[in-house]
Amino acid sequence: MYDTGTQVNDDQRGDGAQDARAAENFWQRTRRNAQFSFKLYSSASRLALGHARWIAASAILGTASLGLVGLGVASLVAPYDGVAAASLTADRAPNVIAWNVDGTRPADAARLAALAQPNLPDAAQTLQPPEEDTTSPALALVADAHAEPAFESTGALPGTASIADPGLFAPLTEERLEAEAAKLPAAPKPFETSVKLASGETLMEVLQDAGVDRIDAYHAIAAMTSYYSPRKLRAGQEISLTLMEQPDALADGESGTPAKYLAALSLEPDIERAIEVTRNDDGSFGGREIMHAFTEGFVRASGTIDNSLFLDGERAGIPAQIIVEMIRMYSYSVDFQREIQPGDKFDVYFSRKFDEHERPVKEGDVLYASLTVGGKAHKLWRFDPNGDGQWDYFDQNGQSMKKFLMKTPIDGARVSSTYGRRKHPILGYSKMHAGVDFAAPRGTPVYAAGDGTIARANRFGSFGNYVAIRHANGYETAYAHLNGFARGIRAGSRVRQGQVIAYVGTTGRSTGPHLHYEVHVGGKKMNPLALKVPTGRKLDGKQLAAFETMRSTTSIQMAEAPLATQVAQTATAGPTKTSSAN
Repeated sequence: MYDTGTQVNDDQRGDGAQDARAAENFWQRTRRNAQFSFKLYSSASRLALGHARWIAASAILGTASLGLVGLGVASLVAPYDGVAAASLTADRAPNVIAWNVDGTRPADAARLAALAQPNLPDAAQTLQPPEEDTTSPALALVADAHAEPAFESTGALPGTASIADPGLFAPLTEERLEAEAAKLPAAPKPFETSVKLASGETLMEVLQDAGVDRIDAYHAIAAMTSYYSPRKLRAGQEISLTLMEQPDALADGESGTPAKYLAALSLEPDIERAIEVTRNDDGSFGGREIMHAFTEGFVRASGTIDNSLFLDGERAGIPAQIIVEMIRMYSYSVDFQREIQPGDKFDVYFSRKFDEHERPVKEGDVLYASLTVGGKAHKLWRFDPNGDGQWDYFDQNGQSMKKFLMKTPIDGARVSSTYGRRKHPILGYSKMHAGVDFAAPRGTPVYAAGDGTIARANRFGSFGNYVAIRHANGYETAYAHLNGFARGIRAGSRVRQGQVIAYVGTTGRSTGPHLHYEVHVGGKKMNPLALKVPTGRKLDGKQLAAFETMRSTTSIQMAEAPLATQVAQTATAGPTKTSSAN
């Protein structure tokens, strides 16, 4: 490869001052010659052609003179054509020099090869470049290209760049790769953490406190809303976060990249499902709902009451949720404060959810229960007569356990004052007590004794916070000294039997937290504990036959089910499971 730059010599460029003087002299001589020629041709034309012909001849001679002047200028400037452009670009023209693969130039390789041959008489002679014919301009250019550059003698770096630089083709060793990788920005690293929602705190505030960018938090919450409303989150809800931590160089640079950004979040609003939100490749967020797969099994528990159904039931391995359901089942026919005695017995059969490790994760439904009170057994089975989800508990005769009104509209309460005349604890004189008082801790739920419509739900004199419910057939129930009302409870609202309507308190004329409960029939106040109320529905025909078949199936399953104490104490106990999964 050869020097492609235009070569310009100093003697070809000439001296600028001398060129200027030569040009001035040339123009002066040309002007004098033109004037002399014009006068000469004019005189000759007048003499030879006359006046008219003189004008035409003068025009022809003038044109010929201008042509001669142009030729003279062209002949003067032609030797310097391209000199100025070449002088400007010659120094900038790249000199491309060929290199061998091993990093040496061809001339150096020739010398090294000559030194490596010991049989030559004089190695120094091989260092001389070969004689070249310089008569040819092309060969002269080749010779100039192979000539030693001046920088080799001074040790200075060349000003030219070579595409055959050996450093560009050095082998990619592991050390070189590590060095190149060290120069690159570090990749973001995932960081997992969990946060809990505090009382009165929003999800947006929790995410921002964890270092999530506000815009990312907004879009992540929007993606989650399609599957679960953030308004339903409660204090103590745990939220798992996956953050991508950026290197400090990126975080503090001009790019404005946050130190860490949200990659994913997940939460479990209940044990059966999880909500996940993840960042997509384009930076947006997408959500999904994951339903956990559980198997259903059945557990049986039984025991004897020595203290209370609640305490002895827990000792037998019955979860609190199932015990509360049993109390509610029998609250229509059994007074747990006065009728339960030591020695009474209980038996319960209920469903339970198990995970893949056969560990109980959620309690199901009470399918059968038996409560023996005073030697009399009260047995109830869960049954859905129409298969429409409207189930109920029925005794062995197909009679619904539900009564028109519940006997005790509160769980686990103690009767502190009965219906009748008594000495008022505050006023100090005898007065008719037209209801029953149930002592219970403040905040204990109060249930609607039956289906009906809220007549009033406000503060009512000495009764404090007060709720009145109108039922069918002229019945009305009243609940007083309440701490507060349940959500949605207001005059005109419809309620169902067993629905929470309020909470125990001590408002109004009261000495302590309790529920004052009254029953009015046709406007007359009656004793709630002695009142005989209509019973619920009774099965017959095909529904009764289906109920009896279900009872037989349940008895077989109960015989195969493990005891709740065994399941609670032994992690490897195998519950009887069905093939259903949720």
